[in-house]
Amino acid sequence: MFKPRFVFLFVCAALLLLLAAPVSFTLFFRGSLASTLEFPLALSQNAGRLLLDLVQFRKNADENRFLRKKLAQSRFYDFQKEELLLENKRLTRILSLKPAIPPSSRAFVCRVIARSPSAWNRVILIDKGRKEGIRPQMPVLSNLSLVGKVVEAGPSVSKVLLITDPNFRAGVGVQGTREQGILLGTLSGECRVKYLSGDTQAKPGDQVATAGLGGFFPKGLPVGAIERIVKEPGQAYRTAHVKPFADLGRLEEVLCVG
Repeated sequence: MFKPRFVFLFVCAALLLLLAAPVSFTLFFRGSLASTLEFPLALSQNAGRLLLDLVQFRKNADENRFLRKKLAQSRFYDFQKEELLLENKRLTRILSLKPAIPPSSRAFVCRVIARSPSAWNRVILIDKGRKEGIRPQMPVLSNLSLVGKVVEAGPSVSKVLLITDPNFRAGVGVQGTREQGILLGTLSGECRVKYLSGDTQAKPGDQVATAGLGGFFPKGLPVGAIERIVKEPGQAYRTAHVKPFADLGRLEEVLCVG
């Protein structure tokens, strides 16, 4: 009971003294009080502004992260959309081959899932095998032209030998001159047609297609165009260097026929 009453009396006495004091003393007291409180008040105001700035900075950082995430998602979706459009174009081009395939034959659209890294052979793996009907010796097409043949068929994966592999062989003919020769690959990754006659009328730009001999390749499958013709040393025949119509280094989908 004593302490609150004492404080009350002290405050009242202080107020009475201030009222009775001269004006100069009152102004001095107010100035001293203002000087004393100025720094804490300024500090509290600056601290408040700093706190608001930190809150706004955090908010801006969160918004930036959100916008960057949305931008990355948008770019990913645009990329996926472009990939699907390109894949659709490739599949449409491959499926356009089907009307040219004999009615007795079947056609299988396959994806390329691996490629041999060796420079000594040129082989790709496709995502279909015996379970889907793939068999060895089936011709493999892309971009409306021959790119190879199936050499091994597993249960769900098959191996395709490309026409640029040194072990590849196929009977072909030169359109226009009707001459026939043997198409084979080389270690340099080219295609050549050997055993053209010494007086061949074939010339650069002439197209080469399968001749239909041997029973494995249907007649008339486009292969490529002649780039140049050379005479083999010590041989009576000539050899044509052929550029394949298909880009064998960028195969993604192919068509197996059989």
